[in-house]
Amino acid sequence: MTFTLGILGGGLQGLEAALIAKLSGWNTVVMDGKDMAPAAKLATKFVAKKAQTILDLENSFHNCDAILPANENLSSLELVDKWHKLGSSPPVAFDLKSFRISRDKEKSKKLFLEAQAPVAASYPGCDFPLIAKPTDRSGSQGVTLIKNKEELERLFPEGNTKGYLFEEYCPGPSYSLELTGKPHNYKTWVATYLEMDSSYDCRAVWSPVADAALEESFAAISVALAEKLELIGLMDIEVIDTPKGLIVLEIDARFPSQTPVAVYLSSGVNLLAELLSLFTKDVPQELQKEPMFSLLEHLDVKNGQMSLMGEHRIAQARPLSLKENFFGAPLALTDMEEGDTSFAATIICRAKTQAMLKQQRREIYERLGLHLGTNVPKEIE
Repeated sequence: MTFTLGILGGGLQGLEAALIAKLSGWNTVVMDGKDMAPAAKLATKFVAKKAQTILDLENSFHNCDAILPANENLSSLELVDKWHKLGSSPPVAFDLKSFRISRDKEKSKKLFLEAQAPVAASYPGCDFPLIAKPTDRSGSQGVTLIKNKEELERLFPEGNTKGYLFEEYCPGPSYSLELTGKPHNYKTWVATYLEMDSSYDCRAVWSPVADAALEESFAAISVALAEKLELIGLMDIEVIDTPKGLIVLEIDARFPSQTPVAVYLSSGVNLLAELLSLFTKDVPQELQKEPMFSLLEHLDVKNGQMSLMGEHRIAQARPLSLKENFFGAPLALTDMEEGDTSFAATIICRAKTQAMLKQQRREIYERLGLHLGTNVPKEIE
Protein backbone atom coordinates (compact mmCIF):
# COMPACT_ATOMS: atom_id res chain seq x y z
CA MET A 1 0.00 0.00 0.00
CA THR A 2 1.46 3.39 -1.03
CA PHE A 3 1.93 5.88 1.82
CA THR A 4 -0.45 8.84 1.48
CA LEU A 5 0.33 12.20 3.05
CA GLY A 6 -2.28 14.90 3.57
CA ILE A 7 -0.82 18.38 3.17
CA LEU A 8 -2.81 21.36 4.45
CA GLY A 9 -1.52 24.25 2.36
CA GLY A 10 -0.40 24.44 -1.26
CA GLY A 11 1.99 27.38 -0.95
CA LEU A 12 5.77 27.25 -0.58
CA GLN A 13 5.82 24.82 2.36
CA GLY A 14 3.20 22.58 0.76
CA LEU A 15 5.09 22.70 -2.53
CA GLU A 16 8.27 21.51 -0.80
CA ALA A 17 6.49 18.66 0.97
CA ALA A 18 4.63 17.60 -2.18
CA LEU A 19 7.88 17.56 -4.18
CA ILE A 20 9.74 15.41 -1.64
CA ALA A 21 6.75 13.09 -1.37
CA LYS A 22 6.66 12.74 -5.17
CA LEU A 23 10.41 12.03 -5.34
CA SER A 24 9.90 9.42 -2.59
CA GLY A 25 7.06 7.66 -4.47
CA TRP A 26 4.33 8.66 -2.01
CA ASN A 27 0.80 9.84 -2.75
CA THR A 28 -0.35 13.27 -1.58
CA VAL A 29 -3.62 15.03 -0.96
CA VAL A 30 -3.04 18.78 -0.96
CA MET A 31 -5.76 21.10 0.33
CA ASP A 32 -5.66 24.85 -0.29
CA GLY A 33 -8.24 27.60 -0.61
CA LYS A 34 -6.63 28.85 -3.83
CA ASP A 35 -7.36 26.77 -6.91
CA MET A 36 -4.13 28.07 -8.52
CA ALA A 37 -1.88 27.23 -5.57
CA PRO A 38 1.76 26.49 -6.56
CA ALA A 39 1.52 22.85 -5.39
CA ALA A 40 -1.75 22.06 -7.20
CA LYS A 41 -0.16 20.08 -10.07
CA LEU A 42 2.33 18.19 -7.87
CA ALA A 43 -0.40 16.63 -5.74
CA THR A 44 -1.81 13.19 -6.45
CA LYS A 45 -5.14 14.78 -5.50
CA PHE A 46 -5.71 18.52 -5.10
CA VAL A 47 -8.63 19.87 -3.09
CA ALA A 48 -9.35 23.53 -3.88
CA LYS A 49 -11.15 24.39 -0.68
CA LYS A 50 -10.43 26.45 2.42
CA ALA A 51 -10.58 24.33 5.55
CA GLN A 52 -13.17 25.98 7.76
CA THR A 53 -14.59 23.06 9.72
CA ILE A 54 -13.41 19.69 11.00
CA LEU A 55 -15.78 18.10 8.49
CA ASP A 56 -13.83 19.82 5.69
CA LEU A 57 -10.65 18.20 6.99
CA GLU A 58 -12.27 14.80 7.42
CA ASN A 59 -13.70 14.83 3.89
CA SER A 60 -10.31 15.71 2.38
CA PHE A 61 -7.89 13.67 4.50
CA HIS A 62 -9.85 10.66 5.80
CA ASN A 63 -7.79 8.18 3.74
CA CYS A 64 -4.39 9.70 4.58
CA ASP A 65 -1.73 8.00 6.70
CA ALA A 66 -0.55 11.31 8.22
CA ILE A 67 -1.26 15.02 8.02
CA LEU A 68 1.31 17.79 7.55
CA PRO A 69 0.07 21.33 8.28
CA ALA A 70 2.06 23.33 5.71
CA ASN A 71 0.90 26.90 6.20
CA GLU A 72 1.21 29.66 8.77
CA ASN A 73 -2.46 30.58 9.17
CA LEU A 74 -3.19 30.26 12.88
CA SER A 75 -6.91 29.60 12.49
CA SER A 76 -6.13 26.77 10.06
CA LEU A 77 -3.47 25.31 12.35
CA GLU A 78 -5.75 25.54 15.38
CA LEU A 79 -8.50 23.75 13.46
CA VAL A 80 -6.17 20.82 12.68
CA ASP A 81 -5.02 20.76 16.30
CA LYS A 82 -8.65 20.64 17.48
CA TRP A 83 -9.38 17.74 15.11
CA HIS A 84 -6.31 15.89 16.37
CA LYS A 85 -7.30 16.37 20.01
CA LEU A 86 -10.71 14.82 19.28
CA GLY A 87 -8.80 11.62 18.50
CA SER A 88 -10.39 11.04 15.10
CA SER A 89 -7.68 12.38 12.80
CA PRO A 90 -4.68 10.61 11.25
CA PRO A 91 -1.38 11.47 12.99
CA VAL A 92 -0.65 15.21 12.72
CA ALA A 93 3.04 16.12 12.35
CA PHE A 94 3.05 19.53 13.99
CA ASP A 95 3.96 21.19 17.30
CA LEU A 96 1.56 24.13 17.60
CA LYS A 97 3.00 25.32 20.92
CA SER A 98 6.51 25.63 19.52
CA PHE A 99 5.23 27.21 16.31
CA ARG A 100 3.45 29.96 18.27
CA ILE A 101 6.77 30.94 19.84
CA SER A 102 8.88 30.67 16.70
CA ARG A 103 6.49 32.78 14.59
CA ASP A 104 6.75 35.67 17.08
CA LYS A 105 10.14 37.35 16.73
CA GLU A 106 9.96 38.99 20.18
CA LYS A 107 9.18 35.67 21.87
CA SER A 108 11.89 34.01 19.78
CA LYS A 109 14.47 36.62 20.82
CA LYS A 110 13.57 36.03 24.47
CA LEU A 111 14.05 32.28 23.92
CA PHE A 112 17.45 32.88 22.27
CA LEU A 113 18.62 34.89 25.26
CA GLU A 114 17.35 32.31 27.75
CA ALA A 115 19.20 29.59 25.83
CA GLN A 116 22.34 31.80 25.81
CA ALA A 117 22.45 31.64 22.01
CA PRO A 118 24.53 34.28 20.19
CA VAL A 119 22.24 37.04 18.92
CA ALA A 120 22.45 40.45 17.27
CA ALA A 121 22.33 43.43 19.63
CA SER A 122 18.97 45.16 19.93
CA TYR A 123 18.46 48.86 19.26
CA PRO A 124 19.08 51.30 20.94
CA GLY A 125 21.94 49.24 22.37
CA CYS A 126 23.75 49.13 19.03
CA ASP A 127 24.90 51.38 16.19
CA PHE A 128 23.45 51.83 12.72
CA PRO A 129 22.79 50.24 10.27
CA LEU A 130 19.81 48.33 11.66
CA ILE A 131 17.53 45.59 10.46
CA ALA A 132 13.81 46.13 11.19
CA LYS A 133 11.81 42.89 11.38
CA PRO A 134 8.01 42.61 11.72
CA THR A 135 7.47 40.55 14.86
CA ASP A 136 4.59 38.50 13.44
CA ARG A 137 5.89 37.52 9.99
CA SER A 138 8.01 34.62 8.83
CA GLY A 139 11.37 34.78 7.10
CA SER A 140 12.26 37.93 5.21
CA GLN A 141 8.74 39.29 4.86
CA GLY A 142 8.77 43.01 5.64
CA VAL A 143 12.47 43.07 6.63
CA THR A 144 14.02 46.51 6.07
CA LEU A 145 17.60 47.81 6.24
CA ILE A 146 17.84 51.18 8.03
CA LYS A 147 21.09 53.01 7.39
CA ASN A 148 20.88 55.90 9.86
CA LYS A 149 18.72 57.71 12.42
CA GLU A 150 17.19 59.98 9.77
CA GLU A 151 15.99 56.98 7.82
CA LEU A 152 14.60 55.42 11.00
CA GLU A 153 12.59 58.58 11.74
CA ARG A 154 11.34 58.76 8.15
CA LEU A 155 10.21 55.14 8.05
CA PHE A 156 8.84 55.11 11.59
CA PRO A 157 7.62 58.67 12.30
CA GLU A 158 6.92 59.75 15.86
CA GLY A 159 8.63 56.64 17.16
CA ASN A 160 5.77 54.41 15.99
CA THR A 161 7.75 51.17 16.08
CA LYS A 162 5.06 48.87 17.45
CA GLY A 163 5.12 45.45 15.82
CA TYR A 164 8.80 45.63 14.83
CA LEU A 165 12.04 44.31 16.27
CA PHE A 166 15.15 46.43 15.62
CA GLU A 167 18.54 44.76 15.63
CA GLU A 168 22.10 45.48 14.62
CA TYR A 169 22.78 44.65 10.96
CA CYS A 170 25.24 41.76 10.83
CA PRO A 171 26.90 41.21 7.45
CA GLY A 172 28.13 37.76 6.51
CA PRO A 173 27.11 34.52 4.78
CA SER A 174 23.82 32.89 5.83
CA TYR A 175 23.36 29.23 6.72
CA SER A 176 20.40 27.02 7.57
CA LEU A 177 20.13 23.80 9.56
CA GLU A 178 17.21 21.47 10.29
CA LEU A 179 16.77 19.60 13.55
CA THR A 180 14.24 16.90 14.44
CA GLY A 181 13.30 15.12 17.63
CA LYS A 182 11.86 15.60 21.08
CA PRO A 183 13.34 16.82 24.39
CA HIS A 184 16.66 15.14 25.25
CA ASN A 185 16.67 13.33 21.90
CA TYR A 186 17.40 15.70 19.02
CA LYS A 187 19.30 15.12 15.81
CA THR A 188 20.74 17.81 13.56
CA TRP A 189 21.05 17.20 9.84
CA VAL A 190 22.86 18.87 6.94
CA ALA A 191 23.79 22.57 7.03
CA THR A 192 23.11 24.51 3.83
CA TYR A 193 24.44 27.81 2.48
CA LEU A 194 21.83 30.42 1.54
CA GLU A 195 22.14 33.14 -1.09
CA MET A 196 19.83 36.13 -0.66
CA ASP A 197 18.35 38.63 -3.08
CA SER A 198 18.26 42.39 -2.46
CA SER A 199 15.17 42.07 -0.23
CA TYR A 200 16.85 39.41 1.98
CA ASP A 201 14.68 36.68 0.45
CA CYS A 202 16.50 33.39 -0.18
CA ARG A 203 17.14 32.84 -3.88
CA ALA A 204 19.48 29.84 -3.78
CA VAL A 205 20.41 26.93 -1.49
CA TRP A 206 23.73 25.05 -1.75
CA SER A 207 24.21 21.71 0.01
CA PRO A 208 26.26 20.52 1.80
CA VAL A 209 28.44 23.04 3.65
CA ALA A 210 32.03 21.81 3.71
CA ASP A 211 32.94 23.33 7.08
CA ALA A 212 33.01 20.85 9.95
CA ALA A 213 33.76 23.46 12.62
CA LEU A 214 30.85 25.65 11.54
CA GLU A 215 28.49 22.66 11.47
CA GLU A 216 29.58 21.55 14.95
CA SER A 217 29.00 25.01 16.42
CA PHE A 218 25.72 25.40 14.54
CA ALA A 219 24.47 22.01 15.78
CA ALA A 220 25.25 22.83 19.43
CA ILE A 221 23.35 26.13 19.21
CA SER A 222 20.40 24.42 17.52
CA VAL A 223 20.08 21.68 20.13
CA ALA A 224 20.22 24.23 22.97
CA LEU A 225 17.39 26.19 21.34
CA ALA A 226 15.28 23.07 20.78
CA GLU A 227 15.72 21.99 24.41
CA LYS A 228 14.66 25.42 25.66
CA LEU A 229 11.67 25.38 23.31
CA GLU A 230 10.80 21.78 24.30
CA LEU A 231 10.22 21.09 20.62
CA ILE A 232 8.48 17.94 19.43
CA GLY A 233 8.95 17.84 15.67
CA LEU A 234 11.15 19.77 13.24
CA MET A 235 12.78 23.16 13.51
CA ASP A 236 14.68 25.19 10.94
CA ILE A 237 17.42 27.51 12.29
CA GLU A 238 19.07 30.31 10.31
CA VAL A 239 22.35 31.96 11.28
CA ILE A 240 24.83 34.49 9.91
CA ASP A 241 28.55 33.78 10.13
CA THR A 242 30.03 37.09 11.29
CA PRO A 243 33.63 37.99 12.23
CA LYS A 244 32.47 37.56 15.86
CA GLY A 245 31.08 34.08 15.18
CA LEU A 246 27.64 32.67 14.41
CA ILE A 247 24.62 34.88 15.12
CA VAL A 248 21.13 33.36 15.28
CA LEU A 249 18.70 35.15 12.97
CA GLU A 250 15.52 33.16 13.40
CA ILE A 251 13.90 29.80 14.02
CA ASP A 252 10.80 28.25 12.45
CA ALA A 253 9.11 25.29 14.13
CA ARG A 254 7.42 24.02 10.97
CA PHE A 255 8.35 22.25 7.77
CA PRO A 256 10.43 24.72 5.74
CA SER A 257 10.67 25.42 2.03
CA GLN A 258 13.77 25.14 -0.19
CA THR A 259 16.30 23.48 2.12
CA PRO A 260 14.70 20.00 2.50
CA VAL A 261 14.94 19.28 -1.24
CA ALA A 262 18.57 20.44 -1.36
CA VAL A 263 19.38 18.25 1.65
CA TYR A 264 17.51 15.27 0.17
CA LEU A 265 19.36 15.44 -3.14
CA SER A 266 22.81 15.96 -1.61
CA SER A 267 22.67 13.53 1.31
CA GLY A 268 19.66 11.28 0.84
CA VAL A 269 18.26 12.50 4.18
CA ASN A 270 14.49 12.81 3.84
CA LEU A 271 13.58 15.50 6.37
CA LEU A 272 9.89 15.00 5.67
CA ALA A 273 10.16 11.32 6.60
CA GLU A 274 12.24 12.17 9.68
CA LEU A 275 9.53 14.57 10.86
CA LEU A 276 6.64 12.19 10.17
CA SER A 277 8.47 9.33 11.92
CA LEU A 278 8.12 11.23 15.20
CA PHE A 279 4.33 10.95 14.92
CA THR A 280 3.68 7.64 13.10
CA LYS A 281 5.47 4.31 12.55
CA ASP A 282 4.04 3.88 9.06
CA VAL A 283 6.52 6.08 7.15
CA PRO A 284 8.32 4.14 4.37
CA GLN A 285 12.08 3.78 4.79
CA GLU A 286 14.42 4.65 1.92
CA LEU A 287 17.77 3.25 0.83
CA GLN A 288 20.72 5.56 1.52
CA LYS A 289 21.73 7.52 -1.59
CA GLU A 290 25.26 8.28 -2.74
CA PRO A 291 26.42 11.65 -1.28
CA MET A 292 26.33 14.41 -3.87
CA PHE A 293 26.34 18.21 -4.14
CA SER A 294 23.09 20.00 -4.87
CA LEU A 295 21.81 23.49 -5.72
CA LEU A 296 18.27 24.83 -5.71
CA GLU A 297 17.85 28.25 -7.35
CA HIS A 298 14.87 30.44 -8.31
CA LEU A 299 14.59 31.99 -11.76
CA ASP A 300 12.26 34.67 -13.07
CA VAL A 301 11.91 35.14 -16.83
CA LYS A 302 10.07 38.24 -17.99
CA ASN A 303 9.73 38.98 -21.69
CA GLY A 304 12.69 36.71 -22.38
CA GLN A 305 15.01 38.30 -19.79
CA MET A 306 16.36 36.11 -16.98
CA SER A 307 16.77 37.23 -13.35
CA LEU A 308 17.60 35.25 -10.24
CA MET A 309 15.05 36.08 -7.52
CA GLY A 310 13.98 35.12 -4.03
CA GLU A 311 11.36 32.42 -3.47
CA HIS A 312 8.59 35.04 -3.36
CA ARG A 313 8.61 34.74 -7.16
CA ILE A 314 7.70 31.04 -6.87
CA ALA A 315 4.87 31.89 -4.47
CA GLN A 316 3.44 34.16 -7.21
CA ALA A 317 3.75 31.55 -9.97
CA ARG A 318 1.03 29.56 -11.64
CA PRO A 319 0.74 25.91 -10.50
CA LEU A 320 4.14 24.32 -11.02
CA SER A 321 5.03 21.09 -12.78
CA LEU A 322 8.03 18.87 -12.12
CA LYS A 323 10.25 18.62 -15.21
CA GLU A 324 13.24 16.33 -15.76
CA ASN A 325 16.22 17.43 -17.89
CA PHE A 326 14.96 21.02 -18.04
CA PHE A 327 17.55 22.63 -20.36
CA GLY A 328 20.02 20.22 -18.79
CA ALA A 329 18.86 20.64 -15.18
CA PRO A 330 18.24 17.21 -13.60
CA LEU A 331 15.01 18.60 -12.13
CA ALA A 332 13.02 21.81 -12.25
CA LEU A 333 9.73 23.14 -10.97
CA THR A 334 8.23 25.53 -13.49
CA ASP A 335 5.03 27.05 -14.80
CA MET A 336 6.63 27.41 -18.26
CA GLU A 337 4.48 26.25 -21.15
CA GLU A 338 5.48 25.88 -24.78
CA GLY A 339 6.19 29.27 -26.36
CA ASP A 340 6.31 31.16 -23.04
CA THR A 341 8.81 34.00 -22.73
CA SER A 342 7.62 34.88 -19.22
CA PHE A 343 7.65 32.21 -16.53
CA ALA A 344 9.06 31.15 -13.16
CA ALA A 345 11.27 28.17 -12.41
CA THR A 346 13.15 26.55 -9.57
CA ILE A 347 16.28 25.06 -11.11
CA ILE A 348 17.55 22.00 -9.24
CA CYS A 349 21.11 20.80 -9.92
CA ARG A 350 22.93 17.73 -8.60
CA ALA A 351 26.49 16.57 -9.28
CA LYS A 352 29.34 14.52 -7.78
CA THR A 353 31.59 17.51 -7.04
CA GLN A 354 31.14 21.21 -6.34
CA ALA A 355 33.06 22.06 -9.52
CA MET A 356 30.81 19.81 -11.61
CA LEU A 357 27.75 21.37 -9.95
CA LYS A 358 28.84 24.89 -10.91
CA GLN A 359 29.62 23.78 -14.46
CA GLN A 360 26.21 22.11 -14.75
CA ARG A 361 24.58 25.31 -13.51
CA ARG A 362 26.37 27.48 -16.05
CA GLU A 363 25.49 25.17 -18.95
CA ILE A 364 21.80 25.21 -17.96
CA TYR A 365 21.64 29.00 -18.10
CA GLU A 366 23.59 29.07 -21.36
CA ARG A 367 21.01 26.73 -22.91
CA LEU A 368 18.20 28.85 -21.54
CA GLY A 369 19.90 31.97 -22.89
CA LEU A 370 20.15 30.44 -26.37
CA HIS A 371 16.48 29.39 -26.22
CA LEU A 372 15.33 32.86 -25.11
CA GLY A 373 17.86 34.83 -27.15
CA THR A 374 19.28 36.58 -24.09
CA ASN A 375 22.35 36.66 -21.85
CA VAL A 376 22.79 34.55 -18.73
CA PRO A 377 22.08 36.27 -15.38
CA LYS A 378 25.02 38.37 -14.14
CA GLU A 379 25.39 36.11 -11.07
CA ILE A 380 26.30 33.20 -13.37
CA GLU A 381 28.93 35.02 -15.46
